[in-house]
Amino acid sequence: MPKLSRRAVREKAVQSLYQLINAQETFESEAAIAFALEAGDDPEAGFQGSVDPYLQRLVKGVVENKEALDALISDYLTEDWALERIASIDLTILRLAFYELVYVDEEEVPAKVKVNEAIELSKTFSDDKSRKFISGVLAQYLDQVQDE
Repeated sequence: MPKLSRRAVREKAVQSLYQLINAQETFESEAAIAFALEAGDDPEAGFQGSVDPYLQRLVKGVVENKEALDALISDYLTEDWALERIASIDLTILRLAFYELVYVDEEEVPAKVKVNEAIELSKTFSDDKSRKFISGVLAQYLDQVQDE
């Protein structure tokens, strides 16, 4: 499999995570990644190719830190919003963005790039209203982090 760009890796991560959240059956991280990489009709059969290490890191990281990420996201929602009100795809994008912001070193990927990539993902997978919402939540986070 050809090497994926970081943007393509993030797109596959969103697809994998969305599959994990919305699957009728329980998928393991590897099966969801295989599904997103279009490994075949049966993601349970296993992916035979090599998977980008950053893709694995993102998917596993979000899955393993889901509760902490959700708590962090909740801190930046207004009083009239709750996680349950956020569309699944938008919540998936936010989880991925917050994972990168918190767990991926700034020198590896600068915060501006992480936020911009999340906004680009929202343009790909969601609508303009969601893009603005995601951008606002991430901007609040960055403002607070920069003030500290």
